[in-house]
Amino acid sequence: MSDIGILNSPLAIAFLLALFGGPGLAAGAVIGALLWRRHRVIGGLTGAILGFAISVVGWLYFNDSL
Repeated sequence: MSDIGILNSPLAIAFLLALFGGPGLAAGAVIGALLWRRHRVIGGLTGAILGFAISVVGWLYFNDSL
């Protein structure tokens, strides 16, 4: 067994979060903008944040890392 991991720097952690949270970010932005028609920008930002969070938490849950 090796003690070397891929999470050895803040940049690596940020890259992994962007990699696994990216699909939720994009999907949440589109869904938020479509559902909140009066304020599309605010809806898109809110949806992107929620989609990103759900995607990352789901990834952590299914990998038993939470």
